[in-house]
Amino acid sequence: MSKKIGGQLLYLLVVDTNAYERFTMGMLLQRFGYTVCVASNVREGIEFLCVTQAMAIFAEAGAIGSDLRARLEGDARFRDVPVVLASEQRDPGLEEQVRRGKIAGLVRMPLSADEVYQVIQKVIEKGSRTNIRIATALPARLMDGSETTTGHVTVLSQYGMFFRTLAPPPVGARVAVDFSLWDRTVSLDAEVLYVVSFEEGPFSEPGMGLKFVRISPEDNDVVRAFIHDQIWEGLAPLDPGRGYRGGQA
Repeated sequence: MSKKIGGQLLYLLVVDTNAYERFTMGMLLQRFGYTVCVASNVREGIEFLCVTQAMAIFAEAGAIGSDLRARLEGDARFRDVPVVLASEQRDPGLEEQVRRGKIAGLVRMPLSADEVYQVIQKVIEKGSRTNIRIATALPARLMDGSETTTGHVTVLSQYGMFFRTLAPPPVGARVAVDFSLWDRTVSLDAEVLYVVSFEEGPFSEPGMGLKFVRISPEDNDVVRAFIHDQIWEGLAPLDPGRGYRGGQA
């Protein structure tokens, strides 16, 4: 997610001496829609910051994290850049610093997509969204009474979606939706939360935001599994802390 202030591009910076962990964190953040720069040491990280401002820094805990934070606190240009540390083990000292606001956030290694997403929401977006959303292009059917509309699910979360269509029902309408994930057809009931019309501009996708109001536990598990599969595709094999792959815990 590229953002600009005063014409300046903002990005997320990853600082980690381990190439594998640096790549994994960087790719995960990119799949959440952010522009990411990576550095293998503190010196490289500071050089990036001197060129353009970062929205936040994700860095390994330990000596690297301590050195980085000391340099940031000692330079008025970087003092307000939030730092999120990644730690391989539980550290009560770091947890206490998070509670006191000395550190913006803390995530555990191996990484959990849900945990990283929630930290992003708290530190960067300042929002209350807790469920991962991914971009998709899934063909779907929407049934509104006797009317059936075909379209595509272009954004999917565990509890809602954006359904692209030129003829959305009004806000508050209850509809049925079905779409396929792997070899299963997911069927659910949803409520229209908002509508985006074609007339709202060339960069507005026409359609509607839907909140799931009835979905079976089995279908909900499949939706969650699909989201995590897309997030982690081509990255590290999933473990139980990272979610599901192919419907398996």
